[in-house]
Amino acid sequence: MSKRVQRFLRAVLVLTLAALLAGSSAFADSIAVKLNATTKVYQSADASSKSVKVPKNLKLTLKGVSNGWGKVSYKDHIGYVRLKYLDRVDAVKAYVTEGATVYKDAGATKKLGSVAAGATVYVVGVDGSYVRIRNKSGAQVGYIKASVLSTGKVDSDSSESGDVGGGDAAAEAVPESLRSTTSSASGSKVEYTIYVAQNLMGTPYSTSANPPESFDCAKFCHYCYGKAGASIESSSYGQGYDDSCAKIAYDNLKRGDMVCFDTVSDSDACDHTGIYLGNGYFIHASSAAKKVILSSLSSGYYKRTFSWGRRVFD
Repeated sequence: MSKRVQRFLRAVLVLTLAALLAGSSAFADSIAVKLNATTKVYQSADASSKSVKVPKNLKLTLKGVSNGWGKVSYKDHIGYVRLKYLDRVDAVKAYVTEGATVYKDAGATKKLGSVAAGATVYVVGVDGSYVRIRNKSGAQVGYIKASVLSTGKVDSDSSESGDVGGGDAAAEAVPESLRSTTSSASGSKVEYTIYVAQNLMGTPYSTSANPPESFDCAKFCHYCYGKAGASIESSSYGQGYDDSCAKIAYDNLKRGDMVCFDTVSDSDACDHTGIYLGNGYFIHASSAAKKVILSSLSSGYYKRTFSWGRRVFD
């Protein structure tokens, strides 16, 4: 597919998402929305027109959208609200087509984290070229570029070679049951390592890694464990053969262990490393996926190429 066609399709996607979110009359007569902040409802789509202040969480009916304004009704009264202040009551389920950054606002001034290709998000609003997304529970809200979303499920690319292969659960978002909430190095070292790793999901892969802007597999482990206070080797060979960390068999892996893989036909058995989360999943910087992703260790390529684990923290 040519770059020109890809740009055209993305432009169509943005328009489609905007219509789904904003309730364009071409797609729906009305959509239930609520205010995400205390703001003003104007008499017309003009900030200089008469207005009245209305409270956050007030539920309205969106009748249409034009030039960043939403036409709303409330108890038979019609008014206009800036589209960025309106959230759908029923979120639109969407899928991330490529690794992307999640920001605190549509100005992309503060990074909240990253999401990987294939992750599911729930879109509640639109603000320019960004859309507001939340997780399934609604506890976390952020902004992501509309151009990296699709309303159709994304198929993961399972054709991998070199240090990775056989997609399995590659590019899936970290399950909530495996996520860490330990956001300080003063807490559990294992949990903080995982906290750092999960918030780097989607970060680009590069053979000339420049952490934390880009990683290869070894630099990713070195960076994440290092943030929690561990001093480990910076190469996959060095990490796999460092006997200062206990060698762990597959059946004895624990959350936070480093996992090592034999992915190249050469004289050593550790060419790739990652961080084990438990329940058969690990995070790693993938050369084939070109980003930091989550993959399954319980079957497929990674199960076949698994060599051993290393216990970085006792």
